Amino acid sequence: MSDTLLLRDERNQVLECEILKQVQLDGESYALLMPVHQPIQVLAWEEDVPESHASRTSARPGEDEDEGGLVDLDPEELKAVLPTAQAVLEELNLKLIESAYTLTVKGDLPEPIEETAIEIADDADEVEEYQLLSTFFHDQRQFGIFAPLDPLLFFAVQPPDKEAYLLSPNAPEELFARLQDRLLDLAE
Repeated sequence: MSDTLLLRDERNQVLECEILKQVQLDGESYALLMPVHQPIQVLAWEEDVPESHASRTSARPGEDEDEGGLVDLDPEELKAVLPTAQAVLEELNLKLIESAYTLTVKGDLPEPIEETAIEIADDADEVEEYQLLSTFFHDQRQFGIFAPLDPLLFFAVQPPDKEAYLLSPNAPEELFARLQDRLLDLAE
């Protein structure tokens, strides 16, 4: 088994990650990490979402893209729907974990089915494919639980004799470029 480490967020929640590759740059140790458990997202379907308010775009399976879109949940909304999402996931023999940086599930995901694969665009209009695990209703609103088909990867800093931490998105772009060159060749 590969080495693992824990990333901790500001709320003291942890995300267990597999260390895929490590590198030294300018006297610092960096690692490319992948969560041990499958990341998921809970998104809500909204009808007639104005483009300026939709953070993601995708139709429900079998529907036209013009019939609505997916929106991220604010932290309070997510907190309110998590018990329902957890119950739905338990029906699939999956255990919801409120991890640092992302929600994850423990267990064996069903094999992706082409009809349930959904392309979702993010704020930067980059499209990723997700597996729709399940849908549910909460307070007369429909939600979907999605698992990305591509792995979720993180860069972390590994200071000596200290806990590793997620590389800040505010780190210099040059550093990210160098890390991508040195670490992402593994992902190819």
